[in-house]
Amino acid sequence: MISLMDELPRHYRRSPQDAELQRVLGLLMEQLRVDKELTLRQLCPSTASGWGLELWERAWGIPVDYTQTEERRRERILAKVKGTGTSTLGVVKGIAQIFSTYPVEVVEETALYRFVIWYIGTIAPITHPEDLAAVINELKPAHLEWEVKYRKMILSNIYVGCLPRQAEIFQLKQVN
Repeated sequence: MISLMDELPRHYRRSPQDAELQRVLGLLMEQLRVDKELTLRQLCPSTASGWGLELWERAWGIPVDYTQTEERRRERILAKVKGTGTSTLGVVKGIAQIFSTYPVEVVEETALYRFVIWYIGTIAPITHPEDLAAVINELKPAHLEWEVKYRKMILSNIYVGCLPRQAEIFQLKQVN
């Protein structure tokens, strides 16, 4: 960033009062820039923090819980924002994707009145399944059941072996 003194005519540089004034104004300008960037980050729920998260939670009717991490609060807000409107498979997939970095697949089983959310590439459960359940249960039609499953393909050889029992004596007796 260019200092304010560089923008002024040379005779201002000779005056210590003007130099001090420009230094202080430069510090204030830098603080304004930082404050502007912080405020602009609060406009999007994926980058909001602190007071911005609280505003988003109040706007969407989510109870404010300061004991939760900012990441978890952000996930809840994003899920609520994505869950508005008609509940389609794409919307459910978008909500499920918020809670994991792994790819998500949603399979509809219409004959059974249910759908399955598959997390592909992991066998570890998602970080906050109760938050996912709350959002999905609020979004989905009441007659549908749903569940979360995990799938991971492991490409490796399968080895099968047999080990005979050793150091044991078997006596066979004839039974009459």
